[in-house]
Formats: sequence, C-alpha cells, structure tokens
Amino acid sequence: MIRTAAIAILVWSMSPLYAWADASSSSPLVPASLWWAWNFDPLILLNLSLLGAGYLLGIKRLWRKTGSHTIVSRGQATAYLSSLGILFFALLSPLHALSEELASAHMVQHMLLMVVAAPLFVLGSPGTVLIWGFEKNWRPAVANWRRWVDVELLQRPLVAWVIYAAALWLWHLPAAYQAALVDPLVHDAQHLSFFAAACLFWRVTLNPSARHHLHPLTAVGFLFTTSLHAMLLGVFMALSPAVWYEIYAARTQMWGLTPHEDQQLAGLIMWMPACLIYPAAAAASLGRWLSRLAASSTNNNCQRTQASR
Repeated sequence: MIRTAAIAILVWSMSPLYAWADASSSSPLVPASLWWAWNFDPLILLNLSLLGAGYLLGIKRLWRKTGSHTIVSRGQATAYLSSLGILFFALLSPLHALSEELASAHMVQHMLLMVVAAPLFVLGSPGTVLIWGFEKNWRPAVANWRRWVDVELLQRPLVAWVIYAAALWLWHLPAAYQAALVDPLVHDAQHLSFFAAACLFWRVTLNPSARHHLHPLTAVGFLFTTSLHAMLLGVFMALSPAVWYEIYAARTQMWGLTPHEDQQLAGLIMWMPACLIYPAAAAASLGRWLSRLAASSTNNNCQRTQASR
C-alpha cells in the first residue's frame, strides 16, 4: 500500500485546507502585522492533532507489544513528530500569510512540504504505527482498507519520480501557480499534490519496508537526477529576465523587493538550499550502506579467523 500518500491525504481530507482562514482575513498584510498573521484553521489543527495523537498511541502500543524499538525506533518517531511540526509551521504560521505576498516565501513553504516534512513523515513509518492507534477490533477493517488503496503502479520508483517531477514543474507554470493564489481550493490541491507526490518519492528512497525500496546505489542516481531537474527549475526562475508571476507585482514593494528580485530570490531558494537536500540524502543512504558492508565484512573475517583456529 502507498501508506504515506494515503495518510498524507488525511491531513487535508476533511475540508478545504485553509479557505476558512483566507476568507476570514479581510485586511491586507503589512510587515508590522506579520507576526500576528497566524492561520488557526480548526480543521488543519484537528487533522494534525489526530495524526499526532494516533501516532503516539500507536507507537506506545507497538513498543509495548514488541518489547523493543526494533520495528520503529525512537529516531523514527522523532522524525514523524518533527514532520507534523514542520507542517504546522508551513500551513498555520505567518509564513502562510507571507506566501500570499511574496513568491520567495511561497517557495520556502513549498520546499518545507516537499523536502523537509515529507521525508521526515516517511521516515516515521506512519503506515506501520498508525494502525496500532486504532482499537484492536478496528484494525482488521483498517488493514482491509489499506489493502484496497494499495496501487501497485504508484509504488514503482520511476512512476514516483515522474509524479514528483510533474508536480514540481506543472505547479510552477505561471497559469497554475497564479490560479492557486486566486482560488483557495486550487491552492489546497497544489499543496496536497506537493506533499503526496513527495511522500511517494521519499518512500521508495528512504523507507526500507517499501515494496519497491531502492538499492542505495540506485537511490543515488534517483536523487541526483531529481536534484538536477529541480535545480534547473530554480535556475530558470532566478535567471529569467521576465517576471513569471504578475500577481505579486503589486505586493512586493511593501516588503522592500521588486517583483523580479522576489522571483530571483525564490529561484535561488530552490536552486541552492533546497536542492542540497537531495545529494545530502544520497550521501547518507550510501554511507549507511557502506557502513553495513564494512560491519558485515568485519563479522565475516572474525568468523573465518575463529574457524581457522
């Protein structure tokens, strides 16, 4: 099952993501009021709270049942809860309000969803843990639902790679990007597709329990090619002589930027810090694999030494 994508959809499944907050805010955002521009959408808070409480309950029951942290470690639990914190910051903090005013802030929000929150979410093995958050008599039904949404095609690495690339590029086309800023429902779809596509992508890269989990050497190429096309999009945005998103033209001056400078900054954010995550993940995956090989080789040598005595 595509556990992470299915669980990710629950974050936004109950309502429009933050249309309530957008509709309730009638006054324009100014720098002096930025830190008061929190988006306390009760349905986002509810979904994040349910995902957090369900995970904590599930991990407690799982650890009590197994008597150890071998199935899901403390580090994985910390990663998952950190991902919820990142989602809270990206969707509910003043960053969300600022993303309506600046393309650069919107890019930070997108990158938090795709290259920070999503991999942390996947590392937490939510599909394994959250089912334990249900009462015992509910778990078979949940397991059946999980099998029902198991789409084999979407778990294939190449398909996940293409979906991730398509979400990144298509939503940054001017028409789609500006439509998201005008219509809250389109904005919801944009952020949901970013996060769901990223969960698919990072699942086959990072989650060893995934059906089509990549070998570390293959994952290096998988991540490297993604960093190249993401970097290319950032380069195009940063170096373009034209302003892509005219909708920001009347908004950036208040923040000390021209529309072109704001776009350049957005492109640089994707080009530099965001694209460093991919090679960093590749290096970490390769390092863990080499460490396991070294440990295995050492154990084999010790066993051969003992056998020869």
